[in-house]
Amino acid sequence: MSSEQKVWSLGDRWNRENGYRQVLSIAFPLALSMGSVSIMLFVDRMFLTWHSAGAVAASMPAGMLNFALMTLFMGTAGYTSTFVAQYHGAGRHDRIGPTVWQGIYIAMIGGVALLALVPFAGIFFRFVGHDVAIRENEIVYFRLLCLGAMPFVASAAVAGFFSGRGRTWPVMWVNVLATAMNAVMDYALIFGHWGFPELGIRGAAVATIISESVQILAYLALLSRPEYNLRYRSLAGWRFERALFARLVRFGLPSGLQFFIDMIGFTVFILFMGRLGAVPLAAINIAMSVNVLAFLPMIGVGIAISVLVGQSLGRDRPDLAERGVYSGAHIC
Repeated sequence: MSSEQKVWSLGDRWNRENGYRQVLSIAFPLALSMGSVSIMLFVDRMFLTWHSAGAVAASMPAGMLNFALMTLFMGTAGYTSTFVAQYHGAGRHDRIGPTVWQGIYIAMIGGVALLALVPFAGIFFRFVGHDVAIRENEIVYFRLLCLGAMPFVASAAVAGFFSGRGRTWPVMWVNVLATAMNAVMDYALIFGHWGFPELGIRGAAVATIISESVQILAYLALLSRPEYNLRYRSLAGWRFERALFARLVRFGLPSGLQFFIDMIGFTVFILFMGRLGAVPLAAINIAMSVNVLAFLPMIGVGIAISVLVGQSLGRDRPDLAERGVYSGAHIC
């Protein structure tokens, strides 16, 4: 193949439907959104590093365990984006709102499941065998984070309403808002500024809960717009639909299990590292926080691929679905 033909091939791949440009137009805001989540975690641990070594050492194991447990429900509820994409591609807009609500119901189940684990936090972290000072911080941090599980998972479900239709900029701005709120509340609650009490690691957890609550409230405010309700039944579709719920679980649960298995592997590694002492644990926490900045944006590209595949299959265009997969894989 001549160099001129290669250039034309690359240009064709860039401009064609489901080519590089279209993948990036959807993936870019999602990658920034995932980057904002990375920044949120990084800021949490940066502030805790300035507060005490014990607090930052405890934040990663407890936070990772909480997040790993949530991924089972988050991956399942977040599969709304694929369902929304297919309904959008097929022109069945009235099924989009009900789909999102089934994801919210999965989030409610996940929230209850995480709350049920709160009484067992002490038993688990004593079994892990970290230093006493670290262990007590881990128990407190984990228990408080479990309170914010439901809004966090629900945000993943509602985000599918926008990303599944290829409208990813609202997802980015809502994540930016939540990240900014988390940073402000971290500063106020960890160190006790602006009249707030100094709560240390408790403050970091409360700041996370506040930011997660602001995030889901912002999504619900957008979802309640009259034009969305008229076209997509974003509010009118709130009823539980057994068949739709079962389909979402059937196809979304494997995604949630994959996400869970990936994260639980990281979590077990960090929990074992904690047995080496506070300093090695604090060091691995900082290294992992920086590493998250690298790989989480790629998850945004993965979501973009699933959206394009869903929309293409909804239009009965498997050829476009295949092209979208290869375009996204090349970018990653």
